[in-house]
Amino acid sequence: MTIDLGSARSIEAESFGQPGQRTFRLRVMSAALASASLWLEKEHLQALGMALTQLLAQLGREPEAEGLALDEFPEVADYDFHVGRMAIGFDPADQSVVLQTFDAATEDDDDPTLMVRVPQEQCPALNAQLRRIVGAGRPVCPLCGLSIDASGHACVRANGHSSQAVPDRGAEEEE
Repeated sequence: MTIDLGSARSIEAESFGQPGQRTFRLRVMSAALASASLWLEKEHLQALGMALTQLLAQLGREPEAEGLALDEFPEVADYDFHVGRMAIGFDPADQSVVLQTFDAATEDDDDPTLMVRVPQEQCPALNAQLRRIVGAGRPVCPLCGLSIDASGHACVRANGHSSQAVPDRGAEEEE
């Protein structure tokens, strides 16, 4: 069964904690005042930001803008779950971005757990929040794509200087 929040009154991305130990979520308040806390991975936010940037470019809208803070979000959301996967689309009938999220606990279900329509006008502000949150994380190694910790980074592609053990080639051939 899909929970359809209808049109979003407001939507906001946020993170908690220090880089490398952060927690991420989207908070959604519907026009009917239903609320949802959607807990995500950084990769979800990054992918959502990329998809919104592409969609906004196709619609001829600015990719980023400042928005209003989420108002009247309750202490405990009506719907609260960890997102396993998500999808976005565009509905030309009402010119809204449709966000579908799937609960990580029930990923084998083909129906989304929660669906919300985000008005186009809110998307640039959400996109700006997503870019800020993703950009505030640990830097990424340009060679291997892994995060660089404050203690340093031994890149496997940096001329063999790695802290990871190299597998014994002879052991593989004997098997």
